[in-house]
Amino acid sequence: MRLTSFPNFWLLFALITLIAIYPVVNQYAGGRAFLALYDGVILLLALRASRKAWYQPWLGYAFAVPAMMLYAAVALFGHEELVAVHLLAQIVFHGFVVICLLRYMLHDDVMTFDELFAAAALYVLVGFVFGYCYALIEHVQPGSFYINGPNNPDNTTSWWDLLYFSFTCLTSVGFGEITPVSDSARSIVMIEQTTGVLYLAILISRLLTMQRQR
Repeated sequence: MRLTSFPNFWLLFALITLIAIYPVVNQYAGGRAFLALYDGVILLLALRASRKAWYQPWLGYAFAVPAMMLYAAVALFGHEELVAVHLLAQIVFHGFVVICLLRYMLHDDVMTFDELFAAAALYVLVGFVFGYCYALIEHVQPGSFYINGPNNPDNTTSWWDLLYFSFTCLTSVGFGEITPVSDSARSIVMIEQTTGVLYLAILISRLLTMQRQR
């Protein structure tokens, strides 16, 4: 059994690695350039993992290429006017991959190892999708999220802060140091909280059903 036959394993591994190295690497200009390239690798892995779904190959590239180009433009050249478009492209592409992985995971009555990795990668990608949604809201409506003073000495709300907040909502942990202030931010938070609970319930129910059938 070779790991090369499990594209969703590599996607999950790349996502977890990004979360682990981001705080250290993002402090340096060269590190930010590396993150831009690494994000491109993740997008390609996501595209490869989602190919087992129903769509035509050109459709995946139509979402992936603009997302990669806009990420590189913002990360390397700092085009602030492209930030909103970049965030929207990331939301669309990651959401597309989530839908593809969900269909792949649910398409038959046998849960393979790759489908288990797809289930885990899908869960992590949902956190990224909502993290980008929060970043877009904060970009369009600054001050939509409030971070407690001791946890935010520089008084800025970064994408990393909002990604962290996304996972606290998705897992229903809710530490409380980041608070949605605007109505639009609270609406998306409620959707993510519901999504996280329902996804785990549906996944566990499916696994139990397949076990009974077996």
